[in-house]
Amino acid sequence: MNFTNIMKTLTAAAAVVAVCATPAISKTFTELKAAASPAGGAWYVGVGAMGKAISTHYPDIDVAIFPGGGLANVLHVDRGASDFGIAAHSVIVAAAQGIEPYKKPAENVMGMLNLHDSTLMHFIVNKASGITSLEQIAEKKMPIRISMSHTAGNSYLFGRWILEEYGISQKNITEWGGKIYTPSTNDAAAMMKDGQLDIALWIGPGEAFIVRDMMNSVDLDILPVSEKVIEAVHKKYGLDRGVIPASYYDGKFGHDIVTVSASTELMVNKNVPEDTVYKLVKAICESRDDIVIASPFWKSFTAKEAGTGLAVPLHPGAAKYYKEMGYIK
Repeated sequence: MNFTNIMKTLTAAAAVVAVCATPAISKTFTELKAAASPAGGAWYVGVGAMGKAISTHYPDIDVAIFPGGGLANVLHVDRGASDFGIAAHSVIVAAAQGIEPYKKPAENVMGMLNLHDSTLMHFIVNKASGITSLEQIAEKKMPIRISMSHTAGNSYLFGRWILEEYGISQKNITEWGGKIYTPSTNDAAAMMKDGQLDIALWIGPGEAFIVRDMMNSVDLDILPVSEKVIEAVHKKYGLDRGVIPASYYDGKFGHDIVTVSASTELMVNKNVPEDTVYKLVKAICESRDDIVIASPFWKSFTAKEAGTGLAVPLHPGAAKYYKEMGYIK
């Protein structure tokens, strides 16, 4: 056989191998979509670290991180637009029950992992406004200028729930001559520094960068939430009691501030295969230390407790891992 014929034979053989190999690769490779937060946000970074851990443990799984939002992520997962995602415990509770702001129960969302972190609600006030408490706003029907943050975020929803327990609805605010703004966090900081706001809402882990940004230009305070209101929103929405430590913000406020706290969870669409969810949970739990390095606000996350206290029932794949490890019965 001459050289030309040999090359033709090898080329034909290679083509057969390529044709046969391609379907095998496509069958074993899994692409998943994860709903996080806007690019650069804390959740985006944290879920990105989880995605990296998953792909490191299981090279046949590729996780694409998609920008999302505190309220929208549950809908994305429920509809299958995202395979799994992140949301606050109370948001998942509201979605599962079909209570406001959701119009009907989310039926395709199951539990995956509880980070048991603490995101703290901040009612940041400009002292020049004369506002000293949330009770005062209701009693005096004060015409406040308030930033609720963007409408798809947790600050907006949780803030509205809390204010309504004080008798301060959005309708009340406008009837009393006040104004509601829904800017980005950076724009809210700029508005506060320019004297356009009396109150700005923020919720997140650790110290709020918005407070750090504003406190150099404006004399601020952070208003506490009453125990009665905390009890009410816990009963209705699953929000918890939290404390902004006196040590935060270089000790500027001089005392602990009682507020509302919300933990964060991973949820998954119920139709994601059991073995896939098992792999996701296993990879995340066994990469805990690496994930916490990337996202130190999740230092409360432990594999042993990850399967407890979830807003919705565990997906069978997640339950399999936790039971296998002896973390749950």
